[in-house]
Amino acid sequence: MRPEPAAQVAEPVAPPAPVAPAARDRLPLHQRVWFQRTVTWGLLLVVWEVFARQVGPFFFPSLSDVADGFRTIVGDGSLSLVAESFTQMLVGFGIAVLIGVPVGLLMGTFRPVEFLLGPYVNALFVTSLAAMLPFIILVFGTGFEFRVAVVALFAIFYVTINPANGVRSIDPAVLEMARSFNIGPVKRFLSITLPGTLPFIIAGLRLGLGQAVQGMIIAELWVTIGTGRKLTTLGLDRNLGEFFALAAVIVLVGTALTQSLMLAQRRFTPWSGDVAASVKGAN
Repeated sequence: MRPEPAAQVAEPVAPPAPVAPAARDRLPLHQRVWFQRTVTWGLLLVVWEVFARQVGPFFFPSLSDVADGFRTIVGDGSLSLVAESFTQMLVGFGIAVLIGVPVGLLMGTFRPVEFLLGPYVNALFVTSLAAMLPFIILVFGTGFEFRVAVVALFAIFYVTINPANGVRSIDPAVLEMARSFNIGPVKRFLSITLPGTLPFIIAGLRLGLGQAVQGMIIAELWVTIGTGRKLTTLGLDRNLGEFFALAAVIVLVGTALTQSLMLAQRRFTPWSGDVAASVKGAN
């Protein structure tokens, strides 16, 4: 009779080795991101100043001209125009979100809604929205309602198409498994559909916000009001220092709003990682 093999005894597991410092802390200075960005922006500012001195202030402002222009717009109340413009932009963007996100979720969830609304959404998405501004003026006039409508029109397609793509990206096997466990539609939406779609929604908000800022400026340039009228006046007067300073303020505010959405994405969807795939889905 063959002897039974002796029972194997599990070897003690060695404690994990201490975690090494992050790889970026061991990188040479010239390979660190903050150093590369500092050098890049420094070179751009040098090129800016050299180019401005070559062509003259009539064609391109120097950095000192832009700094003087910034002090001027702070003192003459131009920043209040920017605040008013972004207020109407946020109103229009909020309307686009309130309409676009639910419609996108319905389009991704229910096939009849997709068949009904999909062709119109996709057709308007590729249409030149600037060509529709005369019609919007006929409907809403040239006041606050017009600017809000233009912003909402510029932003709504991104915040609609991206959530729809997010719903379609959810694995059908997961939803089928939830149905097999008799999980109701509301709980399926809250526990599966919404978490899976939230990264796409935030990516759509980021894309739509950029379009909303563009729509804000285009609307005000069309009717020559607010920040658009100020930019037009500065450009015609060749006051390029103030022009670039005011444009820089608009860009910085828009960038800050976009960064806030990126922070929200990291805070509320830490499982999503990079949302590059979501952005590709919107495009």
